[in-house]
Amino acid sequence: MRLLRVAVLAALLSVLGTVVPAASAAGPAGTWGTGIMCVNMGTSQASITVKFYRADTGVLELSYPDPTPIPAGASRGYFTPGGTPPGLPSPFIGSAVVESDQPLACNVNTQTTGVGTASDPIRVDTSKGVLAGAATLYAPQVMKTFGGNPGWNSYISVQNTSGATAAVTVTYKDRFGNDVPAAQESANIPANTNHIFYQSDNANLPGNFLGSAKITSSADLAGVVAMYNAATSNVDSQFLTYNTVGTGANKVLVPRIVRNYYGYNGGLTIQNVGGAPTSVDVTFSFAGNTYVYSNPSLAAGAAWALYAPNIPALLPVDSLAMSQRFGSAVVQAGAGGQIVAIVNEDNRVGPAAEQIGQGATYNAMNDGTQSTTVSFAQITKNAGGFYTGGFNVANTTATPGTCNISYSGASAANETNVPLPANGSFKRFTPQVTGLPTTYNASVTVTCTVPVVGISNLAVNPGSGRLGDSFTQVAGTNQ
Repeated sequence: MRLLRVAVLAALLSVLGTVVPAASAAGPAGTWGTGIMCVNMGTSQASITVKFYRADTGVLELSYPDPTPIPAGASRGYFTPGGTPPGLPSPFIGSAVVESDQPLACNVNTQTTGVGTASDPIRVDTSKGVLAGAATLYAPQVMKTFGGNPGWNSYISVQNTSGATAAVTVTYKDRFGNDVPAAQESANIPANTNHIFYQSDNANLPGNFLGSAKITSSADLAGVVAMYNAATSNVDSQFLTYNTVGTGANKVLVPRIVRNYYGYNGGLTIQNVGGAPTSVDVTFSFAGNTYVYSNPSLAAGAAWALYAPNIPALLPVDSLAMSQRFGSAVVQAGAGGQIVAIVNEDNRVGPAAEQIGQGATYNAMNDGTQSTTVSFAQITKNAGGFYTGGFNVANTTATPGTCNISYSGASAANETNVPLPANGSFKRFTPQVTGLPTTYNASVTVTCTVPVVGISNLAVNPGSGRLGDSFTQVAGTNQ
């Protein structure tokens, strides 16, 4: 297999945070591992090689050419605590590069080896592999001892995707857009390698800090942010990850947002990454109804944090049937404004014990990235005996459409002509999908007559007895 990285850039992904061992100097406690799930989005079988680089050193610890190609449309998973791929040293903390002769989309699950008790809860969330790096990255939400001590903290894992050592600088702003110049930090990161910036280790960041970060270099970078609660029990075990963003947009798209939905509530953090204040209008769509909430002037660099139960414009959602309290949103900046956003969702009340303490984050999508086909690398039904999930697909236009859904390896479950309302969305929960096998852990592709975006999610089954934050959400891949 001949691989030219420049020529096959669409098949080159950066995978961050491969293993975070308990011996780390900072970060969330526990022993951590990673699951990588990649789907072949090409038309021919994909040969792939996974290369693991130890953090800060540039040392290539393992190059694993997978002996079994991935058929077109199918997926392949690796789980480091389970010994796949074989040969990776333990303990290990670092990053990875996945190479292929076909285009891939990969999800990355970062998780503890917690067994799911109140004292040793599950903690997991999902980020995306990165097809192309950028010399400037934005992290719209970072924290240090926010809400208490230890409270909420975060780390930023930054990978150098170039072929030479890169000088990387991280600067911070508070939630109001004020610079925190004393907190600036930097690192020289070898090629393909990552460095982790722990906000809790930055003595010049104030306590109870909620703000944003900007990562810059002369080289292209990729990044993942992890936000984590204290984890004194399953109730505060939340662990949330999202990808840093290389560029803002005048409009961003949110395929799933919830309010008082079976115990779950959503939120948005919207950052103005432009050089001047901008207005921001958020148009929510629930069950065919629209609700608008606005900020007339968001300062340059500032981040606007919204929690759905505290948005007055969404009060009518509570009168909808419980099953209708999920929707989508469009976030529009003023003329010339540039914004980025992440979407948070959590459960603080149950009703099932397994749901309390769950939380997840995904990246809102920049306008212009939508397309008529969106793929999800990992959709589950009783995977491992207790992980089940689904997906949401949102119409980004004012024209109604239809969609076809293809479940990899389970053609009996395929669906055609699924209605998609104008500016609306639909969802699938795998236990409700007719014809899907009892156990399913594979990819799904949705093809529509109108441009769409989508997200997937998973969590442990209620009644499984496994406590903690098993809830993950991640954006689908448009093609």
